[in-house]
Amino acid sequence: MRVEHVDPADMTDGQRAVYDRYATGPRAAPDNPFLLVGPDGRLQGPPAVWILSPAFGQALQQIGAAVRFGSRLPARACEIAVLLVGHHHNSPFELYAHRRAGAAAGLSEADLAALADGKEPAALSEVEWRVLRTTRLILDRGTLNDEQFRDAAGVLGEAGLFELVTIVGYYTMVAWQLAVFDVQPPVAS
Repeated sequence: MRVEHVDPADMTDGQRAVYDRYATGPRAAPDNPFLLVGPDGRLQGPPAVWILSPAFGQALQQIGAAVRFGSRLPARACEIAVLLVGHHHNSPFELYAHRRAGAAAGLSEADLAALADGKEPAALSEVEWRVLRTTRLILDRGTLNDEQFRDAAGVLGEAGLFELVTIVGYYTMVAWQLAVFDVQPPVAS
């Protein structure tokens, strides 16, 4: 990482409030496919840099919680979108974390390999296929034309499409932050 890790013992009250969001609750649950607090107690992944600005870090963790745990879209469909963003931006930490989350949501090794190769996984539901197609369009063009919007909203609903666009935008922002600060996945031991 291009900045020093903030040691939990040296955190301000604001930093501690952000830290506690990752050290407790669903993000720290034993069944969570990836953890954002390392074995040494330091933050890893996006919060490792979000801690630098507690006001921004707190806001980003709230959006992240909504995106990760509050979408009406099925978990597999959400993970397909996140993985497409991770591959599009070549984001090592995003891919590390969301390959695990995707597997936990039911994506097979073959599905994960297909996404990595820019191919369509086998046996997608209608919602998953629409999420895949719409995510690719957004990443490639930055928008949808009227027909693509109607098609996506027809399957996902307007609220579901809004959530998908938010997922794509959020994880694009995260990929940029991870790249600029050179945040890498933990080293396998």
